[in-house]
Amino acid sequence: MKKLLLLLAAACFVFVANAQKATDLVKEDQKTLLYDSEYQRAPVPPSTINYSPGDEVSEVEKIDVGIAHSQRSYRREDCKVISYNKDLDMIMMSFVIDEETYPNVALSDGSVGTFYSTDHGMTWNGPVLLSDVSEDEKRNYYLSASIYNPTGNNIAENAYGVYQGVAPDNPGGVLGDWNNQTFGSNTFSGDNYYTEYFVNSEPDHAHDGYFSQFDLVQVEDYMKCFNIWAEGPWAGFTELKMEDIHGTYDGAQFQWDLENSVIDMPFNTDVAGEAMWVGKFTFSDVGASMVWSDDGEIGYAWMTGASYDNLKSGYQPILYRTDDAGASWNNIELDFQDEDWQEFFADGATDPTEWLIYPSRDINEDFTDFCIPWFNSTAGAVDAEGNLQMVAHLTSHYYDFFNDWEYFENIGSRYVFCGSLFKFTIGTELIDIMLVDTLMSNAAQDLVTGANDSLYCGTNAWLHRLQITKDERSEEFFVTWTDTEEGNRISENFEPDLRGWSYNITTGESTEPFCYTCGTTFPFEHYWFVSAADYAYYNADDETFTVPMVNAITLADFYGNSVASADPIHVQYIDGVTFPAIDPIPVGIDEVSGTTSFDVSQNQPNPATESTTIEISSETVAPVKVEVSNIIGQTIRTIDAGIINGNMSVSINVSDLESGVYLYSVTIGTQRISKRMLVR
Repeated sequence: MKKLLLLLAAACFVFVANAQKATDLVKEDQKTLLYDSEYQRAPVPPSTINYSPGDEVSEVEKIDVGIAHSQRSYRREDCKVISYNKDLDMIMMSFVIDEETYPNVALSDGSVGTFYSTDHGMTWNGPVLLSDVSEDEKRNYYLSASIYNPTGNNIAENAYGVYQGVAPDNPGGVLGDWNNQTFGSNTFSGDNYYTEYFVNSEPDHAHDGYFSQFDLVQVEDYMKCFNIWAEGPWAGFTELKMEDIHGTYDGAQFQWDLENSVIDMPFNTDVAGEAMWVGKFTFSDVGASMVWSDDGEIGYAWMTGASYDNLKSGYQPILYRTDDAGASWNNIELDFQDEDWQEFFADGATDPTEWLIYPSRDINEDFTDFCIPWFNSTAGAVDAEGNLQMVAHLTSHYYDFFNDWEYFENIGSRYVFCGSLFKFTIGTELIDIMLVDTLMSNAAQDLVTGANDSLYCGTNAWLHRLQITKDERSEEFFVTWTDTEEGNRISENFEPDLRGWSYNITTGESTEPFCYTCGTTFPFEHYWFVSAADYAYYNADDETFTVPMVNAITLADFYGNSVASADPIHVQYIDGVTFPAIDPIPVGIDEVSGTTSFDVSQNQPNPATESTTIEISSETVAPVKVEVSNIIGQTIRTIDAGIINGNMSVSINVSDLESGVYLYSVTIGTQRISKRMLVR
């Protein structure tokens, strides 16, 4: 009871102190400060706006998985530490494991281990070692990890856990240069362990491996991820590039091409010569991502910042697209000053304070008639039509530096209000924008100096943990984030609950945003460091999708630990982050009803433009019928393919079909298998 009263008193003190600092403007200092080996910025001072929360309540369950060495595996909002594979119906979770808890697996305090579940997170196996580089006086730190399932494999233990991360020099236990890119892998049986690291020894690249930890994913039969190539001193990078990394499986391990393709990011530089990149702000995520279509042909890569292509660009995604698996990249211009998009942000309001994001102010401090969006954080995935589905947390620039204000002096000024979440559909241009939800709190951000009892270990924060997940069809998308339900739209996200929203590109429908955890936690218990998998699994019995999620840091960890980089934390699986299907997957789609005596491959190529081919293998000799139908079940064409006796290839002409999703069904005797294909 005494501790509860102390915590209440501390919370009241923080709120009152913050309220006294209220203002409608924050000037983000462009000079970066070094603290705890991270970029740091001063927090935004809050004010008071009344808000009445909704009544949505949904039950979720936390299931213990393991103990991590520290919070560092989960500190970054962008790092993917949980993965789902549909073919194996398997979930994997990875982190730097606690050496004392797992002495038979961990080789040092920098050993990366992985756990896996084949029953949707109810029970977990592991850990299995993925990487340790302590023999070379290096230590794994930040990471991403994913499942790799070799072609034709259907046994969970024969699949691989694959790791990508940064392993700074660590002589004598003291962290040094961050220019090492590390990779590791092992089968879940533990029989194929391999790890290696690469060092960039070029001058001015002492931190080139620090950002090697993003978007690791299996694409077809290889792995993809990226690294941010950073030139210049720490806290003052002058040039940034995105390195598309390609990992080829050789039957036992992976061969990594660190520069499969390289994208020069055209950042403007400030008066000090530093790249104007949003990743330098503590209220932002790292401001970079690279995502791929399921076939690996279409990809999108972006970093968020001010571009020199337009001298007066605000902080927004500098976006590139490839249609040839990364062989070439083309810039996509996102013109948010376009009249249509400005009308969207105005939302028909005559009062500027009722815009979705506030308009800028002129030299007289009066509102203008346009806004300049500021992208604080982003997440994205490629849909079945090859478009990018991006979600972003937007606020807006305070000054009209297009016309009235000096650009370099004032681009770092933004409104204190917390902004909102938006969904963007982007192809070769910006196609559509949707409002997802209005946030009630600013991003919880790290402190430069001092301490705050509302942050983990007094200094470490968690932003809004914005994530996007898609279904197996790449048609239905699930957005998750955290927000303080009773926030005042100015104060930080110090009491984060887990929220969700979903939409379907085929039907164009979306759900209302709702809260999974509001009113379900113990006092002072919240969802601080959460992360979601790239893919959701489908529950055919009740026509829902579940997003596999991880929760790091329990109530006891939060209030009992004192050193973020050293004190162990508990890692839990979050069960129950379930969305009702907007467009349920029809019975038989990518499923086999009962036991069949034949197999049907996924069509190749997919997407198809002129024709596509499927492979059929059968244990019986019988006639084969192939039917093509649209998404609502209307049969478009029927092919009598002849008699099968073992194996058969069937070509399907799609040249006269409109772009979209179709079904092809193969019937042999009384048995039938259906799969989806995409036509462009």
